[in-house]
Amino acid sequence: MDIPVNVVSRLEKLGIPLKDIKLMAAADLDIQGNPAGIWVLVSSEKIIALPEEGAGEEVVLNLNDVESTKVYCTVGSAFLQAKVQGVYVDIARFTNVLRYRFERMSSQIDNLRNSRPIDNKILQEPHPLLCKTCGMPLRSEGSACPRCGKEGAIIVRLFSLIAPHMHWMLAIFAVTAISVGLSLIPPRLVKILVDDVLVTRSHVEWLKWLVLALIATDLLRAQFNMVIGTLSTSVGTLITYSLRNRMFKKMQELSIDYYDKNSVGMIMNRFSSDVEMLHGFVSQIGQGFLINVLLFIGIGIMLFTINAVLAVYVLIPIPFVMFGTWFFWHRIYPRYYRLWDSQSKMSSFLNGVLSGIRLVRAFAQEKKEIGRFEKRSMDLRNANRGVNLSVAAFNPLMAFLFSLGGLIVWYAGGKRVLEGQLTLGQLMAFLSYIGMFYAPLSSITLLSNWFSGFITATHRIFEILDTEPTLKPPKEPVHIEEVSGEIEFKNVTFGYEPYFPVLKNVSFKINQGEMIGIVGKSGSGKSTIVSLVCRFYDPGQGTVLLDGRDIRTVALDDIHRNIGLVLQEPFLFRGTIADNISYGNPSATHRQIISAAKAANAHDFIMRRDNAYDSLLGEGGSGLSGGERQRMGIARALLCDPPILILDEATSSVDTEAEMQIQESLAILCRGRTTIAIAHRLSTLHGADRIYVVDGGRIVESGNHKELMEKKGTYYKLVEIQTRLTSIED
Repeated sequence: MDIPVNVVSRLEKLGIPLKDIKLMAAADLDIQGNPAGIWVLVSSEKIIALPEEGAGEEVVLNLNDVESTKVYCTVGSAFLQAKVQGVYVDIARFTNVLRYRFERMSSQIDNLRNSRPIDNKILQEPHPLLCKTCGMPLRSEGSACPRCGKEGAIIVRLFSLIAPHMHWMLAIFAVTAISVGLSLIPPRLVKILVDDVLVTRSHVEWLKWLVLALIATDLLRAQFNMVIGTLSTSVGTLITYSLRNRMFKKMQELSIDYYDKNSVGMIMNRFSSDVEMLHGFVSQIGQGFLINVLLFIGIGIMLFTINAVLAVYVLIPIPFVMFGTWFFWHRIYPRYYRLWDSQSKMSSFLNGVLSGIRLVRAFAQEKKEIGRFEKRSMDLRNANRGVNLSVAAFNPLMAFLFSLGGLIVWYAGGKRVLEGQLTLGQLMAFLSYIGMFYAPLSSITLLSNWFSGFITATHRIFEILDTEPTLKPPKEPVHIEEVSGEIEFKNVTFGYEPYFPVLKNVSFKINQGEMIGIVGKSGSGKSTIVSLVCRFYDPGQGTVLLDGRDIRTVALDDIHRNIGLVLQEPFLFRGTIADNISYGNPSATHRQIISAAKAANAHDFIMRRDNAYDSLLGEGGSGLSGGERQRMGIARALLCDPPILILDEATSSVDTEAEMQIQESLAILCRGRTTIAIAHRLSTLHGADRIYVVDGGRIVESGNHKELMEKKGTYYKLVEIQTRLTSIED
């Protein structure tokens, strides 16, 4: 990016040479919100904002005086602000188009202030949700652009899916060719019937045999069409079966951040309706496109053999049909994306509302949700109507063009019959072939409607298959059969968005067998530490070590097999209690399942149910209390017997009695294991070997309960607040 000469000269007047500039970006508004070119430049010592033209107001701040920077968003625009002596100062203003760029600049300024690496190039990168080629918005980061995607390449890739079943496709082609050949026979028989039997009456005895031949031809053609339909259906189901399996396998490989950015409803829509479009593709090949193309070619040959002049008349409407099809394709294709987007949003909405139906009822928000549903339903209706109206306008126009060709033949052919140049049988056969000729041509043109939806669906399927997991498995993974449980963070910085760190330069070490507590305000980064230990994400900077090895070099299966996770809201699948407890260890015996349940204080309430361990649970463990679900989660972790245990606020959502029972279970569970406990109820951490206090993404204090209370710092204040709240509740 070239800085204007005017800006460079003003920069030099401030005593800052251009070579000292580390970061630069251009804003498009002045502070008052008027259109203007404002350059934001950052050196190792200053932050400067200079107008591109005129003698506008300059902003010059010493970098050492800046405590932090942020992007403050307003309606239609945003500000880059710096915090100086506790007060935020406006540096530059810009439209929302540039907001992402200046958010990255804010992050880079923070890196510069803290002597971390910076890169000015990232400020010029396009937004990850925009196509780098055409600028079209993408559904998710890294997804394929529907506008730039090449239909031809998609078709080639699609045939690679069909390749394992190509022998069946060849069989469909062979049977289809025979069926088309049989379709060409009846008009020829009709010509003989009219000319040689009904008109001249020279071969009256042929009447019976010609009718029987017509019946036999139609019967054979019906049988061959049944074979085509059976083969097409069988191959279609085989392809969709293997494709769904491939997609589900891919979903298991994708990183957790993919599910953070894509809704469950949208993903389910791809597995259902989008995959079914491929089933339709095979049916169209066997029973639609292929048979129509062969009919078109075969009937065209027959028309020219009967009368070449009339055959030319038949072709008159075809250029208009081709132009109409091309116009229709370009008009309807973008509308399918709007239709699919509306369908996807509807699925996501229904998934969210139906999953939280108890919450909707509890807060009496039925009318609100009905209103939201009606809005999405209207969007879907409008998108669907847009597609169908285009189809409704296209079909009658094509029908008129086809009828025009037939009327021309009636006139020209009728004259030739009257003049004796053409027999009546030949004209009737010709007209029969015309009906057969225009039918496949009409179907081929209407295929553009189906093809639009098919290409759209295929784009989305390959978007999943082409998505690369951001969490890469090691090329040569280190296998650890038995993990001792030593964990270390070395200068770890991490953010769910690359330029907005949640953890900032965090370092600590957990020795084998220690119990560590992590406390802090909501959003301080506690659960993020757990996610990095489990390697759900990789740190942006720094290293997480497991038994002295970089966790990125260890096989993922070994990591997850050696870590037990007890969440605040443990997820229970629809299935039996025994199946849920043994989920992490499917080979466990019934005796082992019962032993784990007893150790987790879950056996008694399980035995009170009608079918005990074979009792079926509803969605999410419905029918169990919060404490019972929590003890089920503990039993599941106990059965895995992991050397590392992570407790993510395991007692925060239960009553006092249930908490006591869970604490007894946890005491057994934590024995002899490296334990990381995130807790809001700080009383549960009194026995921890060490407690880390996290605030603003940094560890601000560490020590055991007694040491931290004596410091009277952040931990002391948190304990005091909880003690005060507990006394108020009592």
